[in-house]
Amino acid sequence: MALHRRHNEDPFETYDLKKKRPAGRARRKLRSYFSANFNGGKLASVAVPVIAFVLLVSVFVVKIITDSKSVSDEKFRNENPVEMQDNIGRIQRDNPVLPEIDEPVETKAPTTEPTPDPTAAPEKETEPGAPNVVVMTPEETEEITITEYLYIAGSAVNVREDASTGSDIIGQLSLNQKVGKIGEKNDFIEIKTDGGLRGYVHKDLVSTELSEAIVPGMTMYVQVGQAYIRSGAGTTYDIIGFGFKGTPLTIVEAGSEWSLVRTETGLSGYMMNELFGTRKVERTRLVMETNAVRYVDYPVVYMREEATADSEQIGVLAMDDRVLQISTDGSWSKVEASDGLQGYVRNDLLRESAPITPFATTNRNQYISVSVSNIRAEANTDSEVIGQARKDEQVLQIETDGTWSRIKNSAGVEGYVLNEFLTGVVPAPPSSSTGTTTTPTETTPPPSNSTFRDISGTVYIKTSAANLRSEPNTSSLIVDTLYYGAAVERISTNDVWTKVKTANGQIGFVDNSLFQTEVIVIESTPPQATSQGQQVVEYAKQLLGVPYVYAGASANGVDCSGLTKYVYGRMGVYLYHGSNSQARSNYQSISFSTSNYEATLLPGDLVFFNNVYTSPNSNYTHVGIYVGNGQMIHSPQPGQTVRYESLYARNAYSPVRLVKRIF
Repeated sequence: MALHRRHNEDPFETYDLKKKRPAGRARRKLRSYFSANFNGGKLASVAVPVIAFVLLVSVFVVKIITDSKSVSDEKFRNENPVEMQDNIGRIQRDNPVLPEIDEPVETKAPTTEPTPDPTAAPEKETEPGAPNVVVMTPEETEEITITEYLYIAGSAVNVREDASTGSDIIGQLSLNQKVGKIGEKNDFIEIKTDGGLRGYVHKDLVSTELSEAIVPGMTMYVQVGQAYIRSGAGTTYDIIGFGFKGTPLTIVEAGSEWSLVRTETGLSGYMMNELFGTRKVERTRLVMETNAVRYVDYPVVYMREEATADSEQIGVLAMDDRVLQISTDGSWSKVEASDGLQGYVRNDLLRESAPITPFATTNRNQYISVSVSNIRAEANTDSEVIGQARKDEQVLQIETDGTWSRIKNSAGVEGYVLNEFLTGVVPAPPSSSTGTTTTPTETTPPPSNSTFRDISGTVYIKTSAANLRSEPNTSSLIVDTLYYGAAVERISTNDVWTKVKTANGQIGFVDNSLFQTEVIVIESTPPQATSQGQQVVEYAKQLLGVPYVYAGASANGVDCSGLTKYVYGRMGVYLYHGSNSQARSNYQSISFSTSNYEATLLPGDLVFFNNVYTSPNSNYTHVGIYVGNGQMIHSPQPGQTVRYESLYARNAYSPVRLVKRIF
């Protein structure tokens, strides 16, 4: 009987359900258990085997259910809980072997025994059969295994649908692009890109290493703070633009040291290979404010609405037109024309240098102002020397462009000398044989029709700067510049001009409105420097040795106005990028003396310069920071670094034309 079989398998079944009384053997066992003293130890000795048996059966059932191909227990539970219980029961009964369980020790009895329900019906015996299990096939999923990563070794590599050159092209990859290798077929590698493209490329077009070759068509990125783009492959070629760090470049032509590149906005030029690379870096900036004067360097240039060659044309500029460069991204400049129209012009169509003034005929006598002046075949310092002229020698100035003059000396040699070596003032007569010095006088009297009259006495320059001219008119040469407080001796005068002699013996004409007879006293003790001005000087000193970088305004490189902009920026003061723009700012202008800068200037003052042959208030072309003791810190020119410079030195930056004080 099924009931007996269950008794044999489970020794704890002690009731005969039909007679509702214990069986003989079970009755004797129960009597022995209850006859013993009842305690907790006996309870534990019986309970532990019971729990172990239940756990073993449970684990065994779970394993059978897991190994089967049936639908999960959850599905059975949701669809037909009765069927689920039936199936589990069948599995338990049909299992051929169950673990043997020893009978409990006689001396250990459980504290309680389960009481059977007298109303429960006996279990009905059923024939064992296969479980009613629904078997489901798992959905097939394709797994792609990447065996290794490779890099594309060509500038443009086709990805094909199958491992054949006759197969369809389904994509294209660029040099050094990373791909995953899936497998190989014939002479092709099956690859997959990060973007999901899967196909075949020829095995000769991939490599396990990144390529260092520069190939036309590949994309590179500027790796330094700012990299120049030049008109040719060399540092001697003009700078036509630049790229900030991170600027993307397309290689047009590859070279061993220089490559022809094109920016994303269309500017093409040459850049040193060491300044760019394949590593994509974050862009440091997109645009730089300059506010500098530029000149059109092409016969016809279109101003455009946006910084692209496809943008709408909004204006036309001609060769040598003067524009204000407001800002630049290195490839294009935002400019303002003379009529106020603003637009964009490509950088290679602009230049920094002003137009060369055509030579104007003068045909007047001039005098050599230096010990020896070379006469050259052409108007440049690289030209051949064809003669020389000595100090105070009279020469005929045939024509001049403001920088060079074509002259003819007494020996008949005709050529070019620099204007700075000429003066229109007649030299003083030589000293007497006794060695005493006589007061210089004019060797020729004023013209008979002149209204000049002799006059004496000292006068003082009352403006920041006044030109000393060779003739009593504004079109004559400027032979010197006099500054505030300078004392000069009068020689003769008329209603407009006065002929004067300076402290160093220079003779020329000064406009009567530029001086006064009252003494101007300049304090010998300089004013007290401010703490902010001293801090400006300290910041400027930190840039000593930094290279000159056109349009630069950072610790990596600066031009003259970039230096002042950067230093004052650290003090919270915004300055335009451009010496002329800074000079035109609303900050206080300071009177000064070129013979005693220390008397009036303070550390931190901005000192401005321009061409010595132009008026003091014309475009200012250079700026520095006064640091005391008659010195400034400035960024001189390309190829040089930030350095100290004496304001008293005779060079392209002297004398000072304007001083602005911010602190």
